[in-house]
Amino acid sequence: MSALPDFTPWFETVRSLPVPKFITGLRGTGKTSLLLRLRERLLREGLKSECTLFIDAEDPAMRRFATHEQIIDHVLGTLPEEGRVALFIREAAALPDPEVVIGTLAASGRREVFATSSSRRLLDQGLAGYFSTRLAHFEVLPGDGDLPQDPKVASARWNEIFLHDVLAPNRILEVSLAERIAGWLSDHVGDPVSLRGISSAISPARRFLAPHTVGSYLASLEDAHLVERAVRWDMAEDAPQRTAYRYFFTDPRLRLARFGPAPAGESRRMALNHAWLRLRRAAGRVYVASGAPGVDFVTREKKAPVFWRTAADGRVVRVHGNGRA
Repeated sequence: MSALPDFTPWFETVRSLPVPKFITGLRGTGKTSLLLRLRERLLREGLKSECTLFIDAEDPAMRRFATHEQIIDHVLGTLPEEGRVALFIREAAALPDPEVVIGTLAASGRREVFATSSSRRLLDQGLAGYFSTRLAHFEVLPGDGDLPQDPKVASARWNEIFLHDVLAPNRILEVSLAERIAGWLSDHVGDPVSLRGISSAISPARRFLAPHTVGSYLASLEDAHLVERAVRWDMAEDAPQRTAYRYFFTDPRLRLARFGPAPAGESRRMALNHAWLRLRRAAGRVYVASGAPGVDFVTREKKAPVFWRTAADGRVVRVHGNGRA
């Protein structure tokens, strides 16, 4: 694994906010290590060890807590009743009714709640209704060297992510269909994507695969941070257009290890995927340029669009003006 990102600037900005602090991202990118570093920092600052509690929601021992009431009672019975306390939760989405657990425990103000999640859905849908202010959120994106070179290790990592974060939480029974959709995205990295187009391409013989079914499977891959869709930026309108999404893998090397090279245009696809990931790390939201030769991506800097093209090795080069090098 490459060096962990520096969470200090983020933490200093959000530590006084009365909301849970979340670390999210693809499984295996160092979220738990960052969570433990946060705990160590609070201990160095004077918080007593008995005023902290670490919960691994995926630990088999947690199965004895079948309801959110039992989890809440466990936390309240373990931490001191007065003074400042801190709760650290690994993979919070595995808790029963996690939004209720976290929302209830964080509501008092004296309990600081830090949690990791490999699921986007917990933040986007579950917890959003519990807090009037935005949740404090630190995203961990894979580094260029995160993936082990050993194909067996890479395959095991893919299977772990697929099982824990795609199949199980979404109760997906057609494993082969989920794999086929992920494989199709791998072969079409950076291409315009439509649900109907994917449906037509991968539907089994004598069976119609409804576009909304494809959409559900795509959502499960996005929820697991395996892929992410990029919105098109219309260069003529100089504005984002929420049509014809394009998908990129958040770990391009994991994609290559699992599916191998695309049958056509692999070098360009891999370069685009690496370029998109580098811009995501640096700029946050990344748009795919449409309608201007020589421009691949668009980001924003102080609300103004910034244009980028992709070099053959995946580096990004800033383009000045609207497509003029």
